[in-house]
Amino acid sequence: MLNSVSDFRFFRFVMALTLMVAVSACAMQSSEGDPDARAAYDEANDPFEPANRMVFGANVMVDQLVLQPVAVTYRDLFPDELKIPVQNFITNLFTPLSFLHALLQGDMDRAERAAASFFTALPTFLLADTFPDENPVFEDAGQTLAIWGFEEGPYIMLPLLGPSSVRATIGTVTNFFVDPVGIVAGSGVTIGRAAGNAVVKRSRDIEQVRELQRTSLDYYAAVRSLYRQQRAAKIRNGAGTPVQSGPTIGLDLDQPSPGEGKEETPVTK
Repeated sequence: MLNSVSDFRFFRFVMALTLMVAVSACAMQSSEGDPDARAAYDEANDPFEPANRMVFGANVMVDQLVLQPVAVTYRDLFPDELKIPVQNFITNLFTPLSFLHALLQGDMDRAERAAASFFTALPTFLLADTFPDENPVFEDAGQTLAIWGFEEGPYIMLPLLGPSSVRATIGTVTNFFVDPVGIVAGSGVTIGRAAGNAVVKRSRDIEQVRELQRTSLDYYAAVRSLYRQQRAAKIRNGAGTPVQSGPTIGLDLDQPSPGEGKEETPVTK
């Protein structure tokens, strides 16, 4: 008998896990008789696809009903002269976490840049971009795990958080507990930072997302492909061919609004 909130949450988690395992088993069995289907299944690395598609549909609905209208309002009505300080503030709030992960990756140059950016912006209440000629440094736990050699694992569509993988999901949870801003200022600040970041990012991606929805034969598969390209570019610190940014579906807790590819042209100057 469920006699506490924790028991109910555990029960709900077990049921969700059972459902994902069941639908992934069905998907695997359906592809075993067709070599081409099996090859496509392995390449997608999406064993939870039926469940992922259901979550994706819910995320798109939330995006259309909530996030997109807020983003359009921000884009069209928020004073332009205040947008850059807001974006700078969000970016600067990510730099302590970036500093930590740059250290864990052994990248002292990026760690030094992140620390310098944060501390020189403190006198401006984090509203200024104190190094306008350099791209913002952004590192997260998912990137650190990749540098340490952890495999990406299957693709996962998280409720509200959007596209992810097993490795990135572990990284998202880790970031929540080790983020210096969250430790000092509380989780409410990090959640507010994430929500603000989602609105700012979405305000810039409105037309891109609409075009992707209009032209994609399979919108879910297109988002999955773009997410993987974007994450690969971030792990390489932007090295290689620039890729189109994947649309944000839901609250993106581990990506800053400016500097989408980390070594692309900065947005906030």
